[in-house]
Amino acid sequence: MVFYECLMTAKNTAHYNNLTSLMKDISLKIVNNGGIVRSIQNHGVRQLPHRFRAKYADREGNRYYEKGRFISVFYDANPGVMREVEGILNLDEQILRNTHLKARNKFMDVNNVREKKNPYIQEIVLEDERLGAK
Repeated sequence: MVFYECLMTAKNTAHYNNLTSLMKDISLKIVNNGGIVRSIQNHGVRQLPHRFRAKYADREGNRYYEKGRFISVFYDANPGVMREVEGILNLDEQILRNTHLKARNKFMDVNNVREKKNPYIQEIVLEDERLGAK
C-alpha cells in the first residue's frame, strides 16, 4: 500500500453537510477496498492564489471563486483506489481542484542500504538482540 495525501479545494460556499457526506463517501471507498484512512484535516477558508473557475455556475450564478476551503485526506491504499477517489472528486461539483501526492514520512528518510553505518539502525538491532537473548 502507498501512503497518499489528497489535497482538495472546495467552494467556500459549499454546505458543511455536503462536504461531510463527500468525506464519508471517500473514506468508505478507501476502507472497503482494504485501505486505511489516517486523518482528515479541514484547513478552513483561505484566499486562493488566483481566481478559480467552477465547472458549472451555482444557484446564485457564481462561477468564479476568490476564496476556497482547503481539505486534506491522508490514507494508505493501492493505486487503483487512488484513481477511484480521484473519480469521485472529479464528479463532485463542490470541489474546485484536487491533487494527490505520495506522502512521505520520517521513516522513508532512513538509509537502509548501509545498515552497518547507520547508528539508528544499529541501536535498534542491538536492542533487539538484547531482548532476544533474555
